[in-house]
Amino acid sequence: MVTSQIHTRIHTVPPYLPQWNTRPPALCECFEVEDVSSKLQNTTSQNQTTQKHDTLNHLIPWNDTIKLWKFKDINDHQLYLYENLLKRNWTADLTIMETFRQALAKYRSELGDNAQIILHKGNTKRKQKINFVFHNRVAAIPDTIFEQLPKTNPFPQETRYRSCAVVGNSGIMLNSSCGKDVDKHDYVFRCNLAPLLPFKVDAGMKSNLTTMNPSMVLGRYKALKKTHSIKQYNEDISQYDGMLWNPCFAYEGNGQPTLKAFLSFKGKKPKMVCGNPQHFKSVLNFWQEKELTNKISTGFYLATTAIQLCDEVQLYGFWPFSAHYGDTRSDVPYHYFDDLSAAKADSEHSMNEEFDLLVQLHTLGILRVNAGSCS
Repeated sequence: MVTSQIHTRIHTVPPYLPQWNTRPPALCECFEVEDVSSKLQNTTSQNQTTQKHDTLNHLIPWNDTIKLWKFKDINDHQLYLYENLLKRNWTADLTIMETFRQALAKYRSELGDNAQIILHKGNTKRKQKINFVFHNRVAAIPDTIFEQLPKTNPFPQETRYRSCAVVGNSGIMLNSSCGKDVDKHDYVFRCNLAPLLPFKVDAGMKSNLTTMNPSMVLGRYKALKKTHSIKQYNEDISQYDGMLWNPCFAYEGNGQPTLKAFLSFKGKKPKMVCGNPQHFKSVLNFWQEKELTNKISTGFYLATTAIQLCDEVQLYGFWPFSAHYGDTRSDVPYHYFDDLSAAKADSEHSMNEEFDLLVQLHTLGILRVNAGSCS
């Protein structure tokens, strides 16, 4: 009975995957804002050092060759089935992947136009009023930020990257030895300033597009008000290559920290860029009409964008659970690079629902979810 439930969860094809012929379910220089209008419970737990977890209570005594597990509840069943499903040999299905790309492009034009992923001087005018993603308001882009926008679209327009990696921040990256696998990809996306050098063996060093949420400017760098915070910010940011992606027009309140982030960075790399809010909102709406209930996470947005930009997409560090099965059942920290606990993390995303969808995209050959060791 339990197996049947999990099987249904993974393999029941939701309406948005095969039915392509139906309508897809459905800054303060300062910012001068203008009003334009009058499922599963998250099973992540507190972050802790990866270690053996109740191994003797979970492993049915046998021998070193054959290992059988005794599961305590449905969540343990789910972890075991997910992990073993993802470890099977995977092959990209180029036909289904192209069908999915066409569904994105048909939903809204910017999801088929690589020139609309970020703001640049080719798609944005000086003083242009831009809509926020999560507020029904607009704001003119400040001159200071406009001057730093790329002159042209930095992504290929008529071709795609051959192979891309999207590196999430789950603690499952620890002891994975996935660094070399990540770095061999043509293009690497990274989330929210995860440090590189201390984790190069597990997460690699290559970075082509790295995201930074404005909340990090306010929290980690204390709103960049002090000299030492600005110095630390510049040291941290300079480790990345390529572009540093900011959701400049996600929330009305993003203006000041975004402007401060642009003005405070004095390095030559990475290039500071603003995500196109219309592109982000279109990805958000696409999945909301597929019944993804909450705001999408940055990692899930990047995974969708990578499908648009890349021939092959592989995900690393996407694991929303507090444990995983290998030779032993081990705890998984919330992040691989800090001590943030799930209890203190932002809960506005549906990480489990997103993972359900990613697993289904994996089984369809649209992208690959790597879970556990790459060695």
